[in-house]
Amino acid sequence: MMKMLIQLDEERVKQDGKYKLEDMWRVIDAKFDKYGCEKERQADGAVLYIGNPKKDYYTCITLAYLALKGQKWFAEYCRQWVWYDNDDDEELPYQDINVLARERQDNPLFARA
Repeated sequence: MMKMLIQLDEERVKQDGKYKLEDMWRVIDAKFDKYGCEKERQADGAVLYIGNPKKDYYTCITLAYLALKGQKWFAEYCRQWVWYDNDDDEELPYQDINVLARERQDNPLFARA
């Protein structure tokens, strides 16, 4: 099973006024909705997208990742981005891959000034 956790710096989005927070989440949600990933809002404002084992969740999460890593607006306001994977073995613990740290290292859109 795979999951992906995303958190935006919502306060900064509102302060800057460059984008509408609702629109940002709508675009992000759409990346996961296509293949039926479930969505759980966390207490800290982050959203956990959970793969649906009855659908092609691997493609869903991979395509969402590929789309989001190329978005300047996402890079600018992403606060947390973690990919959880247990290689479809529910007896294994999830590996948590800090996607945001990797993108900040390798992707110029995510580089901090």
